[in-house]
Amino acid sequence: MIRKVIATLGVVSAALLGGVVPASAQTQAAPHCQWGNTYGTIVKPPVQPVFAVIGGAQVGSIELCRDSSYNYWGFAIYDTPMTASQYAQVLLQIYRDGDWIKDVSCDTDLGNGNKGNGYIAPNQTRCWTPKVGGVSGHYTFRARTDKYSSHTGALLASGRTVVTR
Repeated sequence: MIRKVIATLGVVSAALLGGVVPASAQTQAAPHCQWGNTYGTIVKPPVQPVFAVIGGAQVGSIELCRDSSYNYWGFAIYDTPMTASQYAQVLLQIYRDGDWIKDVSCDTDLGNGNKGNGYIAPNQTRCWTPKVGGVSGHYTFRARTDKYSSHTGALLASGRTVVTR
């Protein structure tokens, strides 16, 4: 009996060790990576990004997402809806060969139905950017979000993922 337990533990350990993932960017299925009525996969760097109120309290998450065709988009979800005096925006920052080339936001319309769902307005919690193709190894991306006071323009929360692919 003890031999069977030890043998079983050895097989399980070998299987687990064989499945260790290197500390490079990985993907993780998540219902958070919404785009319209579909969901993508979080492009997860070694440290999961979050965003926080200035002062330190976490208020939601910012995610770099991708679909099976290697189209990328930025997605943010806040823990509570924006108040009447708050709004937030998500940017997908696009880099080619390490140089920033442009941003697309939740307000961007790239045509052919490829558009974001608009900035995060009062009583809303989430937004996503249009999808951008990233098949070429020359492109990398970063998702970023900023939450503001609509009365004072003060930055209330901010966060960004690392630049990754």
